[in-house]
Amino acid sequence: MSSGVAGVLRGCSRLLAWLGAAAAALVVAACGGASGAIEPFKPERLMVMGDELSVILPDGRKYGINAYVAGSSTLDCATHAVWVQNVATVFGLTFAQCNPNAVASPDAQIYAQFGAKASAVGAQIDRALAGGAFAEKQMVTMYFGLNDVLELYAQYPARTQDALKAEARDRGVALGQQVNRVARAGPAVLLVTAPDLGLAPFGAAETAAKPEPAGAITRAKFLSQLTDAFNAGLRVTIINDGRLIGLVSSDQMVRDIQPPFNSFYGFTDLATPMCLPTAQPPDCGTDTLVTGADTTTWGYATDKLFGPALQSRLGQIAASRAVRNPF
Repeated sequence: MSSGVAGVLRGCSRLLAWLGAAAAALVVAACGGASGAIEPFKPERLMVMGDELSVILPDGRKYGINAYVAGSSTLDCATHAVWVQNVATVFGLTFAQCNPNAVASPDAQIYAQFGAKASAVGAQIDRALAGGAFAEKQMVTMYFGLNDVLELYAQYPARTQDALKAEARDRGVALGQQVNRVARAGPAVLLVTAPDLGLAPFGAAETAAKPEPAGAITRAKFLSQLTDAFNAGLRVTIINDGRLIGLVSSDQMVRDIQPPFNSFYGFTDLATPMCLPTAQPPDCGTDTLVTGADTTTWGYATDKLFGPALQSRLGQIAASRAVRNPF
């Protein structure tokens, strides 16, 4: 099938998402009926928006655990990949920030930034648009929420749990509106929900350091509730159409691997941060880990950030969603 025909079919698919049943039937007829194979979606450009869980710095370092070429101190940015590198690989795309083969015109770009909250998505979208208008042969990944949950949690107990959960939900709604803005502009959107910080080492440490009165929920549980509120606002706001948005549940991924099921997924330690306190990301590497750390079976680089194995797990799920969704 020619690229022109594929583009028409995809345009028809998007139009159907906005029409009622009767009008949609007319569009199906105008587009040549429902028969015939449609080419699998293959983006020509990938744009990454979000926080440090999606960042590759210009020098190739990541906010996780950096790897090095064997026997040297040369950074190997393709090893210990962040999740979006899995997505790029499945489509044959190359990041400008990690281009070891010196591809002349990299077709994947990082707009994600360290510390970014959902409110930063508008600025990241504007930066992407400065390189040209959105188009249908593009994919945008969006992964926010980590820093929103942390910012809100830091306001407890000065603010009530209910007030903070309400704001978390509102932030999820606001992010969902921006997700819809991008999806309506043409690109396929791969959206990832906020990770469950209550199940990260940070949650356990907060529970131990700040015990609550008898009958009250633990600090870890409250972190999980903030995550749930943020993701609930996001989920109820986004356009419910897989032709526009593919959803990846980062929070559920973290919950699925908890004991006693962790060994099934190949994880042996989800409680111990691997990076030394003196070498935190992006300066953490395979030579600055705690004794016994195993990047293939331990989950976390820091008390909040995924290590290579969790990044890989998320990347596999996201790449599968990107390929299987009917974009």
